[in-house]
Amino acid sequence: MANNTLIIAIVLIVVIVAGAFAAVTLMNNNGNQKQANAVSAGATKLAFQNNGTTWLHMDVVLENATLKNGTLQTFYNEMWIKPNGTLVIDISNLAGYGDAKLPAGTTIRVLAWKNLFTNTTTTGTGDLNLNMQGWSGTLQPGASDAVTNVIFKGLKLDQLPKNLTDNILFTDTNIINLEKQQGFIDDDDKNCVFEEEILTVDQNGKVTITVTTAPELCSLIAHEI
Repeated sequence: MANNTLIIAIVLIVVIVAGAFAAVTLMNNNGNQKQANAVSAGATKLAFQNNGTTWLHMDVVLENATLKNGTLQTFYNEMWIKPNGTLVIDISNLAGYGDAKLPAGTTIRVLAWKNLFTNTTTTGTGDLNLNMQGWSGTLQPGASDAVTNVIFKGLKLDQLPKNLTDNILFTDTNIINLEKQQGFIDDDDKNCVFEEEILTVDQNGKVTITVTTAPELCSLIAHEI
């Protein structure tokens, strides 16, 4: 992603809910693989669920999150989610709060570029269908935790890299190193979809996701990894 106004050095911890969500492989800033299989029950979390029939690739920026030490940090990640797969980010751990919900009034800008991939010989188009859901205080979201649905129909399909078989997320403090960590190159093109949300947390840890830019085709290549 080449967007100089958005991307700064990051440290990202990504974890997933055990049992309910598929396993995630992530990369730390040294390029070493780590396996994560649990989230902190009390933490504030953000889930991405692919409801489509094709693989979903996303470049996601969590901009200007306030860390526990009071500084602002932008977190940058790239994820691949198979059909019916889910990735969950433990934002509290990411921001240094451990097993505690984010403070009341926490606001994070979420910018995302998405495109679709297929692992079959058939290309053509597919429909992007993503649920985003945030919550705090439990391992899994409750009935009152709102779901934000992102839909974009007729998006061009690309071929999935051959060595991808499960949900996966890559992260690094150096953007240039992301491709080296992946071991493959994804071809971001003008058929990606961009949208923007604002994530807020109230005094009870309840998460609200407000769409500020509706899903739209990128008119220019806004990023490249």
